[in-house]
Amino acid sequence: GSSGVYFNDSTKTVLEAEGEAFVYVERKRIAGDGITASRKLDPVLATHTLSEYPEELQKKVTLLKHFRSYLVEQQKKSDNDQAIIHASDSSEGDGLVYLKKWVRTKHAIFFRLSDQTVQIVFYDHTEVLLTPDERHITYVDKQRNRNTYYLTEDLVANNGEISKRLKYTKEILQQLLDSHKR
Repeated sequence: GSSGVYFNDSTKTVLEAEGEAFVYVERKRIAGDGITASRKLDPVLATHTLSEYPEELQKKVTLLKHFRSYLVEQQKKSDNDQAIIHASDSSEGDGLVYLKKWVRTKHAIFFRLSDQTVQIVFYDHTEVLLTPDERHITYVDKQRNRNTYYLTEDLVANNGEISKRLKYTKEILQQLLDSHKR
C-alpha cells in the first residue's frame, strides 16, 4: 500500500505504493471576499516526486523516505499477509488515502482517513475499521487475525469482544461530534 506521514504542523505526505510520486497535503484558508471568507481550512494537494520537490520540503521528504523504508522492512518481517491494509480509492489525491485527523484516548487511538474510513487501534493490539458506508467492520483480534463482517445487530450481540470495542468507539465518536458542534 501507500506510505504516509502526518507531521506536527498537520501537513501530510502520501507516497504511492510503487514509484516515486507523492502527494503533499496542507490545509489553507481559501481566499474569499473578506466578508464571507470561510473559517474552514481546505486541503490543498500538490504532487511531486522524490527527486523533484520544493526545497522547503527537504526534511519532510527525507522523513517520508525513512518511514517508507521502515514500513517495507516491517512488512517483510510480517508472517501474516493479512496484516497489509489495502485502502479504498479516493477522489482526493489521485486515489491516495491519507490521515485527516487523529485523537488519542484512554484506550485507543482514533484515525479518520480522507476516504472517510475510521480506524481505531486499541492499546491491547486489537483494531476496528469502519467503512464510510457504515455497512462493514473489519476487526483485528489480539492474535492479529483480520476478519471483515457486515455490521449487523447479530454480529454485535454474538461477539463480546467486537461489541465492547464498538460501544467504546460509539461513545468516543459521539463525544467528538458533540464537542465539534460547540
